[in-house]
Amino acid sequence: MRYHYEFIEHQEDLPIRLFVNSVAHIPFHWHKEIEIIYVLQGTITIYLDQRPYTLKQDDIIVVNSMSIHQIERTSQDNVLLTLQFNPDLLDNHTFVECNSLNQTPDDRGRYDRIRRCLAELAWEASKKAPGCRHYSMGVLQLLAGHLLRYFSTGMNEASLENNKAYDYKRLNRVLQFVDRNYGQKITLQTIADEEHLSLHYFSHFFSDKIGIPFQKYLTSVRLEKAVAELTESDKSITQIALDCGFANVKLFNKYFKEKYDCTPSAFRDAAITETPISPARKPLTYAESSSGDYYETDTIQAMESLYRYLERSEEDTAGFDRRSIVHDRIDIRIHADHSGLPYEPHWNRVTTAGRAAEGLRADWQGQLLDLQRRLAFTHIRFHGIFNDEMMVYSETEDGQPIYNWSYVDKLYDFLLQAGLHPFVELGFMPTPLRRSNETIFWWKGNISPPAVQSKWDALVREFVRHCLNRYGLDEVKKWYFEVWNEPDLAGVCWAGTKEQYFEFYNSTARTIKSVSAELRVGGPALGYGSLWNDSWAKDFMAYCRDGNVPIDFFSFHVYSEYPNLKEEANRLTEIMPPSFYLDSVERLRAQIGKNEAPGLELHMTEWNFSLYDRNLIHDTMFMGPFVIHHALRTIGTLTSIAFWSFTDVFEESQAPQPLFYGGFGLMNRNGLKKPSFYAFELLAKLGKRLVARGDGYIVTSRNDGSLQLLMYHYTHVDQLFASGDWSGLTETSRYTIFEERGNRAYHLKLDGLKGNYKLTSYRLDREHGSVFDEWIRLGKPACPSEEEIAYLRNKSGPELRTEQLTDAQSYEQTFIIPSHGVLLITLDKQF
Repeated sequence: MRYHYEFIEHQEDLPIRLFVNSVAHIPFHWHKEIEIIYVLQGTITIYLDQRPYTLKQDDIIVVNSMSIHQIERTSQDNVLLTLQFNPDLLDNHTFVECNSLNQTPDDRGRYDRIRRCLAELAWEASKKAPGCRHYSMGVLQLLAGHLLRYFSTGMNEASLENNKAYDYKRLNRVLQFVDRNYGQKITLQTIADEEHLSLHYFSHFFSDKIGIPFQKYLTSVRLEKAVAELTESDKSITQIALDCGFANVKLFNKYFKEKYDCTPSAFRDAAITETPISPARKPLTYAESSSGDYYETDTIQAMESLYRYLERSEEDTAGFDRRSIVHDRIDIRIHADHSGLPYEPHWNRVTTAGRAAEGLRADWQGQLLDLQRRLAFTHIRFHGIFNDEMMVYSETEDGQPIYNWSYVDKLYDFLLQAGLHPFVELGFMPTPLRRSNETIFWWKGNISPPAVQSKWDALVREFVRHCLNRYGLDEVKKWYFEVWNEPDLAGVCWAGTKEQYFEFYNSTARTIKSVSAELRVGGPALGYGSLWNDSWAKDFMAYCRDGNVPIDFFSFHVYSEYPNLKEEANRLTEIMPPSFYLDSVERLRAQIGKNEAPGLELHMTEWNFSLYDRNLIHDTMFMGPFVIHHALRTIGTLTSIAFWSFTDVFEESQAPQPLFYGGFGLMNRNGLKKPSFYAFELLAKLGKRLVARGDGYIVTSRNDGSLQLLMYHYTHVDQLFASGDWSGLTETSRYTIFEERGNRAYHLKLDGLKGNYKLTSYRLDREHGSVFDEWIRLGKPACPSEEEIAYLRNKSGPELRTEQLTDAQSYEQTFIIPSHGVLLITLDKQF
């Protein structure tokens, strides 16, 4: 632990460090930078200049250069915005006395000016709009001038170079000595002797610098160490008391209760209850989850308290739309004779849905037929083919199996008629076969291993035989048989150990192969948290290799949220950068030893922006470029990439009421097509030969000489939203949480044309075809009528334009695409 001078690294090319965080305990320290702390939520206690202050929401305090300070949480949680900047911005190292606890109605405006500057700096740092560095420097200079004019009280002697430098070095030695020896008997005389000082002098020296007596500081350090021992070890209370330097357990209890308002035993019990010792992944069981999902997002809305000051600056930019800026330009130069190289469009292979029973509904089937007419996927994957609601398995009174394939046949007959082959996820466990009673989702799928493996194997064997007898080997060998779903999420999707799943997979895979060796089997539908946080994938592949276990494909899932561990329960949900999906693919390939299994297919059988089926972003225009970006980035790395899911007719948790509630689907429950749907439709119009690919575009061709140019402007969520603060995201306002990237210009120069061409453009953006944005313009009807639904259906989809090129030899044009926009240009030879 560090109780000494802190070296602060500035961010990027600005002389500042700006961050949002929550504080439990930051020990006494000092630094050269001036620090402004703004309390976004909750309360803190800060010890500064020999005095304690308790700050609440909306309070501000300035910590001067080289001022010793400590921050502690109170009984409330807290969220802070902290700005640290170089003291050279203040003339002659001026001392600033700024503490909003001293604020009066008459001078509130002076403090509000500081709040406004902090809001503008936070906004610029998060949005990264064009000119953000220069704008931030201007705001920083304005802030420094404001502090000098209204809050300066003279010279800050402590910040001058070499002034009292030895005193700070001495204090640094003392604090580090305490940190190393807190478990031993330490007295004021002990430290005085170490520093060759009189007892009286050292006592006053320490109190003057830190603001509290030495003995109180020593007790605080010992209590902090004890808290770590209580939560991280299984030592007895008495042993912890002695190890942390307390004379006896009675004294330890006394001091602990004074600070934490509970006994050490009660503190430990609460910690064990809140934070499981298991290092397993963070996802919650159905019973633990308030929403019924097995992941919960842990977010805050803290910045709203500060951004209200930002609203007062709108008059400065009245009539100015930042979205009109052209942020950058991409040059694309193509020769029409370039035929390109063949590639596999892996995005059109597998579509997905929630569970099998939903596939028996008329609205679900109608949407799937619509999907297939437009996009023509080859396979479909969903949960629950063996769920109780499918009624596939029961037993006689003496335990003999009864198999019933009626609902399975009805569903599979429909899928095959629609031109789809099943990507069969084998699960969940029929109730008569389960070993224990754990379930998942609103519809309570059994996640238990089988009580008797042979009975499960018999069910799988009879299921596969039935499919072969009904549909024939030529058909069924086109299918995939995936053994379970995310068994790495122990206690969430699989109520057994990793080793038990490996044995379960082995037995199931061999059962399938025993019916026909030509059938494809694989798994494990791995959650991406295990991919990043443990060796699950590597261990599974080693098990298959060492035991010669059949595996034809490896399946896994990826979403944008950082895969928290349960031990990181207090960490906010972080959104990963756009590279996370491709990074995950490459990480998996490294872990499973792809070179050792060259024929192994890789299937990303679930992916979307968020793993939360109430994320309002899912309905927005953002999803168009999001789908295209990741589809194009993963070309050549995967056999399939299966977007989760094709429809909002989806019931992992109870169905919400709003028209656009952030569901996973390409279509909402009314069949209204979202931008994600049209992204797949534009991808489907690409040719099968890759001519060129670059930042935000791809050029393809077909054998008939036609060319296709797909351009998109992907704009990621801003830094604030990515760090877990979802301020500004509401049912009707869903675009304030993205970076401000302005427009992007694509300059196309196409040479080598010969003759006549038909140029067709498909434009999709917030003004052209985004059904959510059309719903907003319609007036946001909560329960739209049939007429309004029909209107929205007609207004969704890309704007279509055509142009004839006569006797063309070349074509040159600049296309402007806004943030979240997509544009497809096709050139077809005319005869």
